[in-house]
Amino acid sequence: MEDYYQSAKKFILSKEVEFSGGTVQEIKAHMAEMNELREVLARGLPRAKRLASIFQIPVVAFDPVTKAQCHAFTTIINNDANGFIEDNQKLDLLNETIGACLEVERAHLLKLINPLYWVTATITKTLRIPFWVLETAGFKSESFEKSLAGSVVRLIELVLIIGLLVYLGFSETELRDTIKSLVNV
Repeated sequence: MEDYYQSAKKFILSKEVEFSGGTVQEIKAHMAEMNELREVLARGLPRAKRLASIFQIPVVAFDPVTKAQCHAFTTIINNDANGFIEDNQKLDLLNETIGACLEVERAHLLKLINPLYWVTATITKTLRIPFWVLETAGFKSESFEKSLAGSVVRLIELVLIIGLLVYLGFSETELRDTIKSLVNV
């Protein structure tokens, strides 16, 4: 997205350039660069739209007069009804999308380096094994999983896992945190 932003910014700034007294060669070079930027922006547009949609960034504007919809990222390379969405707003929306992407990246990085997350995820998956076996065999495990028998199976698994964690040397605080996260499963 950051490369897309840089390309969009360069395209927006370059489309306003006027050539008075420029050589034909300079004009052709500028036009070639604009076409190349346009191509890069068009190829990256579906991804930019998808990311903005995922993060619920408001990138669609409605013209109150014509009732037409304008997508801010599309209007970077297409005519947007005489500046209905200003170029700075388009770049701001791209920056907002980049910020949302960075937040998700940071959250996933924190999960990746947090060993307690991995222990909890592993234990959670382990607790699901009997129910997964039932689902694979064709049974509907949802009702069994929520029943008393399913709770007993989970309790037995949980006791075995806690015993394993104590054997591996987990401290009381680590055990308490792990159990709290498992009980909320």
